[in-house]
Amino acid sequence: MLVVSWAVSRQYMEQASEHSAKDAAIINDNLNERKSNQLIASRQLASQKNLGSTLWYLSQYAHSGENRETLFVTYQQLVKDTYKMGRVAKLSDIAIYDFEGKLVSFAQFDGHRTRVGFVERTPKVVFSVAVLADGEELTRNNMRTISTVAGLSAQLSDPMLSYEKIDYVINAGGLAIRSQMPIMGEVFGLGAQAKQLGWVVMVQPLGQAFVDHVSHLTDTRVNVFVGNMLSSANLPAYQTLSDGGAGKVDEGGFNEIVIGRNSFYQRLLPVMGEGRRIATIAVLSSQEAVLKNTRQMLEILGLIAISSLVVILPFAWYLANSISRPLTLLSRVFRGVASGRGMVNRELAELAGHRGDEMGELAESFFAMSQAVKQKIQQINEINASLEDSVAQRTRELQIANDELTKLATHDALTGLPNRQLVNDRLLQALSAARREKTTMALMFIDLDEFKPVNDKYGHAVGDLLLKEAARRIHECLRKSDTVARIGGDEFIVLLPVIETELDACGVAEKIRASLNLPFYLSGEQLSISSSIGIAIYPEHGLDEHALCQHADIAMYQAKNSGRNAVRIFREAA
Repeated sequence: MLVVSWAVSRQYMEQASEHSAKDAAIINDNLNERKSNQLIASRQLASQKNLGSTLWYLSQYAHSGENRETLFVTYQQLVKDTYKMGRVAKLSDIAIYDFEGKLVSFAQFDGHRTRVGFVERTPKVVFSVAVLADGEELTRNNMRTISTVAGLSAQLSDPMLSYEKIDYVINAGGLAIRSQMPIMGEVFGLGAQAKQLGWVVMVQPLGQAFVDHVSHLTDTRVNVFVGNMLSSANLPAYQTLSDGGAGKVDEGGFNEIVIGRNSFYQRLLPVMGEGRRIATIAVLSSQEAVLKNTRQMLEILGLIAISSLVVILPFAWYLANSISRPLTLLSRVFRGVASGRGMVNRELAELAGHRGDEMGELAESFFAMSQAVKQKIQQINEINASLEDSVAQRTRELQIANDELTKLATHDALTGLPNRQLVNDRLLQALSAARREKTTMALMFIDLDEFKPVNDKYGHAVGDLLLKEAARRIHECLRKSDTVARIGGDEFIVLLPVIETELDACGVAEKIRASLNLPFYLSGEQLSISSSIGIAIYPEHGLDEHALCQHADIAMYQAKNSGRNAVRIFREAA
């Protein structure tokens, strides 16, 4: 019995090690998934074309002291984009730096309140900061000026980095994932030449929420240690990292430890950052649960052993009294179980119910053992079903987050219209079709006249409502095949992929101009604006997207210079 007990205990020790290795693999997969999702979010934010041009504009004009209102609106939009991306990606910190590694905008998330802001250098560093509740908008009224922000660097330590970087780091005393992604874009005047214009830096904490999540996935207790000191935990009593004397903290290992009066099996997962161990994740399984299963098995084995002894002692008597038949029946039952057919109830009833001897007791014991095994199998199946549900729920959450990130990358957050990136893609597709089919197309640049006075007089909230209503009116003037996009501020682009003559484009432009001339009734106020519209025709005014955009922009300024509230087709200067 001692040998059997040792063998069973050893088997459960090995099973505990195997289960902890599987739990460690699940945690590693979760960490890799978080790093992958953070890289995707960083790339999507860094690849937005308007982000690079915004950083370039601020680097050129933020120190001039001119047009402060336009600069504030630009900073405000950049902060909004930074805030939204950080909220979707579930970060603790997100920051945008310019090409010199200087901080431009940031967002720091703490529960339901978020600290956001931007940095101006006039010439000293000044932080313009606001603390926002969920759903609250950034305005001048809720901002204040301070000299520093805790936990935020105004200057990158490695501004010459030109490639994406992601690693585990220690942030505010806890474990976190930090990514640094270069922002590439085209600078006005350099044509199609790409240039690095800044960096996106994201920090995702691996704190208590992470610990609770992976603990639920693995049905274990999880503690995270920074160095050898506790950072976040499901088992707060375990304060200082211990390897149980195994000497395997750096390379990981499986060992037994005692915490208080309770014993645990522990699997150590070293977390490497910048080529060294910066943290350790301890996966802890209670020995009590493992020993409980061991005791149950020993009880079953003991019952079988006792029953066997009871059968062996009167063996001679059984030989004399036709024992061969019940042994044959029991052997058939055993073979049925071994072959997967299960036990035959009728034969068990004959052995257990019709006999009052030791053979009947043995049959009852075997039936009890079978029921215990079935119950354990049922528990395992329930655990597997729970894990499958958790994985499916996580997959659905990731799909929703991915859809939100895709929409943020291709659509204007205020009006819901396509942004510059999406309209550029559609312009390239329309040009390709026009060249192939030898058809004519048109591109319009629309600028709202007198929008700034409305914004200054009634505030940004009314200004945003005006932009939404103007976007809706423009969209109603177009066909389903046409595209309207907001490219920033009060500027819109309209793409007509197929027209017969330039008169068709003029007709659509006049329809848009007339619609925007009608009064706007917003927040109890009657507002009036006009628009200046410039048109460029393919192939007459350009054979590629750069020429068409440039000529449509020139035509729009010709409309403005002629007194505004006008439509102009591009004409070469005399």
